[in-house]
Amino acid sequence: MATQAANNPIREKLLKGISLQKTGEYEKAQRVYKQVVKKAPKNPDGLHLLGVTYRQLGFPKRALEYIQKAIALSPNQSVFYANLARTMMDLGSDVDSLLAVCNKALTLNPKEREARNIKGIALTKKKEFEEAELIFQSLIVEDPDNKDAYRNFGTLLMDADREHHAVNFFTKAVMLEPDNPENYILRARCRIKLKQYEPSQYELTEALERFPDNGDIKHEAARLLFCMNESNLAVHYARLAHKADPRDFHKCVTFGVNLLMHGDSKEALDVMKIAKKYAPAGNRTVDWNLALAYLANGDLKNGWELHTARFDDPAAKLIRRTFDVPAWEGEDISDKTILVWADQGLGDAIKAGTMLPELISLAGKVIVELSEKGAKYFQYCFPETECRAAQMDKDFAATASDFDLHVNIGELVRFFRPTLESFRQAPCPVYSFQKERAVEYLQRLKGHEEKPVIGFSWRSRNLAVNRARYYLSAPGIAPVLESRDAIFVNLQYAPLEKEAVFFRERIGDRFNILEDVDLFDDLLGAAALTACCDFVVSANTSVADMAGILDVPCIRFGQQEPPLLLGQKNPPWYPSMTYMHPYTDKPCAEFVPEIIKEMDRQLENWTPERRNKRLGL
Repeated sequence: MATQAANNPIREKLLKGISLQKTGEYEKAQRVYKQVVKKAPKNPDGLHLLGVTYRQLGFPKRALEYIQKAIALSPNQSVFYANLARTMMDLGSDVDSLLAVCNKALTLNPKEREARNIKGIALTKKKEFEEAELIFQSLIVEDPDNKDAYRNFGTLLMDADREHHAVNFFTKAVMLEPDNPENYILRARCRIKLKQYEPSQYELTEALERFPDNGDIKHEAARLLFCMNESNLAVHYARLAHKADPRDFHKCVTFGVNLLMHGDSKEALDVMKIAKKYAPAGNRTVDWNLALAYLANGDLKNGWELHTARFDDPAAKLIRRTFDVPAWEGEDISDKTILVWADQGLGDAIKAGTMLPELISLAGKVIVELSEKGAKYFQYCFPETECRAAQMDKDFAATASDFDLHVNIGELVRFFRPTLESFRQAPCPVYSFQKERAVEYLQRLKGHEEKPVIGFSWRSRNLAVNRARYYLSAPGIAPVLESRDAIFVNLQYAPLEKEAVFFRERIGDRFNILEDVDLFDDLLGAAALTACCDFVVSANTSVADMAGILDVPCIRFGQQEPPLLLGQKNPPWYPSMTYMHPYTDKPCAEFVPEIIKEMDRQLENWTPERRNKRLGL
């Protein structure tokens, strides 16, 4: 402190203000500092500390004004520059400016902790992790109870994709400062990245009890519950978080997404529009979620218009390829070669591939790039095209140059499916299968002449908590197989041996698994086996997509899927598909009686005619 004289009333007031600040009584401290500045308008310590209180009370612009005045009067105080850097950070200053101020503070006092701390934060933002890590390590060595250093070190580790280490630093920060909600929030975010949902449940429960009025804690609870597909509770906490801070676009998005997954599409659209209003211009995460909300309400025009935003949303985790040629925008391509590329999983590519015949009719030549197994199946179905595995480098840049234009397969909707009526007018099916192979499979199914052949699949290979909520176990789907006298065929790719044993013991010879058909890698085999079915019951996986593209009647059960359902009860993409939504507040297995009821309804007057016609019998 610049004012050092004994029995100095100014100094005594400054010390009183500092004491009040330490106990969190910032408004009282500010009144004291205002008295100091009124009596001594050029006292640098008074100006500096008054500025600090403004920052602590949430007025960083006023803080900046007073701290800069203090520096002008006393330019060699390292702590002044440290607090200037802290205020600039609150105002969102660029990283290089922060570093310049921190470095100035450190030239005056290399041990200035606040300046080192903020420098570490700035270096973390620049992804200069090594130097930042050394700074935080030294701060912790000097002071093992430095709560800010633990929290900021944890943030560095999370940004550096070292979440398993980061969570330990956030936990230490919670232990050192249990009354700071930010520590709980950061740990919760880290747990989500690690998919450590169960421990996060316990930790956020404690945080909700400790900070019952904190909207940010409620927001993290909503995000966690969304990841766990617990949509009822997720909507509850997301609504509370949004109510606490209705202009926070992050909370709007979380609330809107949870409403979508809960089936409240109209309210979701209203909330997403609010998010768009308050988000920074061009925020593509908001645009993508707004697109989903439009689609969930059947507004294809606005939904498809924002559809490309998914490529810029980090949460979407899509492959965004780059090309040296322009993207197709609907112009004449009768003398052009166009490359069609996929960005998501097989099911999405198969679904969007239903539009390929329309593109083929317009183009001089069509090349389709997707996975190797997908390319093999597409080549069989669309022989007039060239289908191949994706040709790109590690940065997703195209390595082939034998085309004039490119288009993402999912973006064909803008040209060929602009309205719901265009779906109704679309040809179906446009995919094919090996009929001889399908007939051979059918003949291996004993009793197929007198009984319906029902293919079934109950889960994905990915059994992450957020997906498994809408899947079934083998015992869970068993009542479907026990409900009627039919021939049941396994369409589940890569079933576990114990699952196959369970069905054999429980269902007997009515359960069929064709061991020689690789349902995962041999799509031609999977298509042939699906085609010989009269009916398919499947979880929300590519098994259902295969049934859909072959026009095999199918019950598909799963969560809300705006790009699939487009605001309709059943997917417009697949005329023969019935989509069913399991309960949001009960285990999926408790919904099975509803699946059985719908299957019985559709098979009430079953004959093999439709299947035999498909197979050419």
